[in-house]
Amino acid sequence: SPSTRGPTRSSSISATSCRALSNGRYKSVWHRAVVNSDRPRMSIASFLCPCNSVKLGPAEKLIGEKSPAVYRNYTYDEYYKKFWSRNLDQEHCLELFRT
Repeated sequence: SPSTRGPTRSSSISATSCRALSNGRYKSVWHRAVVNSDRPRMSIASFLCPCNSVKLGPAEKLIGEKSPAVYRNYTYDEYYKKFWSRNLDQEHCLELFRT
């Protein structure tokens, strides 16, 4: 269940899903924080994780002869295992699912 995965995951997983679904058309932005030296910073995180068996990949309507699939279909469980089995400073985990 998602609650057993811990709170350290970043929002890039949701953005990653959108990138795969859009066949690489959607690119997530770099996340930055503006800090204020006069007040403490407050962060609010929210996470949406599908169940492990959910298949992710490019939407069929975005794949065609002129626009082949950039990423193969994969399950959230596959992504999650690969995400945590590599160094976080390596290439983006989604690149491991390129066709």
